[in-house]
Amino acid sequence: MAGNPYARLVIARIEFDYHLLPDPSPSRELAEKGARANRTYVNFMKREGVRVVNMSWGGSVKDHEHQLELCNIGKTPEERKKIAREYFEIEKKGLTEAIASAPGILFVTAAGNSNEDASFVENIPAGIVLPNLLAVGAVDKAGDEASFTSYGPTVKVHANGYQVESLLPGGDKVALSGTSMASPQVANLAAKILAVNPKLRPPEVIDIIVKTAEKTADGRRALIEPARAVAAAERHAT
Repeated sequence: MAGNPYARLVIARIEFDYHLLPDPSPSRELAEKGARANRTYVNFMKREGVRVVNMSWGGSVKDHEHQLELCNIGKTPEERKKIAREYFEIEKKGLTEAIASAPGILFVTAAGNSNEDASFVENIPAGIVLPNLLAVGAVDKAGDEASFTSYGPTVKVHANGYQVESLLPGGDKVALSGTSMASPQVANLAAKILAVNPKLRPPEVIDIIVKTAEKTADGRRALIEPARAVAAAERHAT
């Protein structure tokens, strides 16, 4: 973005507790608060005129079960599963409705790093199906699927997510791996596509990125091709 007077970066920051024990402990009240927060985030983005959002985060119903266990909530695994499902569905519904309320914004999300089907394990946002949401898997430097990347029907494209140079607060650099490193690269490509053709809608941007990606014979990996995608966007009639 340096030197580009037309580019604008909007930050909507999500912080996760860094302690082993969740604090505060999971509750229905907290789940409902999270759902409201997601709506607030998206409303903020709409007011700011955001076109592309990167979401390098995610969670699943299993994560909720684990947090409940750490906090000693629920007498049995079955009871924890029931409670976790309740809280998870509240958050999933709130997040899905928030993203759906902004059809003019393209949301790009990390697929997850559990080497699982993101839809099967109900990872959110990666497992959510919406026309303005794109989940991204990771490849290594050779362009092959990274061993950790999640996959599934919602994971349409891949980008480099192995040992990606990243900046820490203060300016120090570190090499990090994960689909959280791959997702921003697709968000960057989407922004370039909109720069050359701002009339494109999120489903059209997704279609261009997916159709111009380099696919493997087995269909598991579709590596983004930025130059090809931008050229296709320039030719696209709206």
